[in-house]
Amino acid sequence: MKELQKKIEATLAAYRGRWGMVILNHSSGQHFALNPDMVFPAASMIKLPIMYEVMRQAAAGRIDLEQLLIVKDELRVDGAGILKELRPGISMTIRELVTLMIILSDNTATNMLIDLLSMSAVNQTMERLGLKSTVLRRQMMDFAAAAAGQENETSSADIIRLLTTIYDHTDLPADYGKLMIDILSRQQVRDKLPFFLPEEIVIAHKTGTLPGVEHDGGILFLPGGPFIICIMTADLPANVEGLQLVAALGKVIYEHFGRIQTK
Repeated sequence: MKELQKKIEATLAAYRGRWGMVILNHSSGQHFALNPDMVFPAASMIKLPIMYEVMRQAAAGRIDLEQLLIVKDELRVDGAGILKELRPGISMTIRELVTLMIILSDNTATNMLIDLLSMSAVNQTMERLGLKSTVLRRQMMDFAAAAAGQENETSSADIIRLLTTIYDHTDLPADYGKLMIDILSRQQVRDKLPFFLPEEIVIAHKTGTLPGVEHDGGILFLPGGPFIICIMTADLPANVEGLQLVAALGKVIYEHFGRIQTK
């Protein structure tokens, strides 16, 4: 990991802001960490804990993934996603809402799922899993709550812990972990970690964006992997710099481990 660290430090030298990251070789246990416990505005990375809580409640029989929910007009919010563009009154299954929340980062789907689950349920589950810095305090696009200090937060160490739990099926039946990885693998927002990766490389991941904030975290499937990665950035002079940085780091990580595997 020392050679990888040098490459990462050389990449970071060209950018401004703050960042936290963890890169875990799941097979060997080797890892690289930089400010892993630094707390960041979660942005849409908070949708990972929400997805997990959906699956936990489904596994417990409290909800049914095939249950239909109505997308009422008053529930639709702006920002990322497609539901705000569709006709009011459309019905979606909980499974479909989770899929839209992850692969298109749909904010309306997210808020509907928060209403279904409750914020306290999400937070209690994350606390039980040992996520020390992850908290859901507000719904998507609730700028008044954010301005009042009720910001959703997380850290790269927490995201790595959650992704590892999902991959290892240590807390839920394996079928639910596999479903979450399948949904994450169909991610359509690919402007960060996978930007420079070959099309055939599979990465199951979730991004996050706010003004001055760019995140990406997921599971990169390589012959010598999987590699569980989370890169979080904040205090960026411009978001485009964060996009470029995370994409550049994704390239560094892929090329580093790909080269090692071919030796």
